Amino acid sequence: MIDKTLAGVFKVVTDEAAANPAFGKRMEDVLAKFARDYAEKQVAERRIGDFHPFIEYRKGAEAFEAQLTKLDAKELRAIIDRHKLDPALALKGKVSKKALASHIVEVARKRSERDAKLFEY
Repeated sequence: MIDKTLAGVFKVVTDEAAANPAFGKRMEDVLAKFARDYAEKQVAERRIGDFHPFIEYRKGAEAFEAQLTKLDAKELRAIIDRHKLDPALALKGKVSKKALASHIVEVARKRSERDAKLFEY
């Protein structure tokens, strides 16, 4: 059922793009932007590799902050997205690199304090 529905939707879109050059151009621009953004996100995710903010924070707060300053905004955003550090979407939209880094440090600090309390006997 979904196959027929999607095929119908794509047919309508392709027919409209063929009949209306302005619509086709807008679709092309949107898809090109999406492809660029996706490629940039993939590059940032590859660059951060296995970086885990909670593990790195436990090694030392000063060294952790120094590591974060070496990363660019897209890489910081990838860390936030990968580890779900912004569930309330407070950092939605364009945010400075400094704000992203301070958010990661703050979340890692809180998590570290919480984990330390969990294992007090």
